[in-house]
Amino acid sequence: MVFRRENGKIEFLLVTSNSNRERWVIPAGHVEDGETFLETALREVTEEAGVEAVVVSEIGSLNYVWRRENQKVRIETYLYLMRYLKKVAANPEGRQVGFFDYEQLKNLKMWDESRTILKKAFELLSG
Repeated sequence: MVFRRENGKIEFLLVTSNSNRERWVIPAGHVEDGETFLETALREVTEEAGVEAVVVSEIGSLNYVWRRENQKVRIETYLYLMRYLKKVAANPEGRQVGFFDYEQLKNLKMWDESRTILKKAFELLSG
């Protein structure tokens, strides 16, 4: 997950979901052949949000069950805290892209899992 410090506040990078443009999500995706989890994380933030970032630390993993086409799919997500470097492309996948401070996150439509991850990141960066 990508963050930056702006005007004394920590802001997190989010994009709108592919399936629901009203829902905001953390850029993420599937590991491609021969790719590490770290390489996947860096590639996905560039592909989905058009930004370049540098990994600051690994912050753990999150496991949950997702329903897809009447099937339960077990998802394991590896989490990396990444510092924003620069914009490299304008909305490459046609999604909205935005930086939001912790207070603004409360007003966004998001998955509970995303809120849990963002809270953990905020606590790490604030501590």
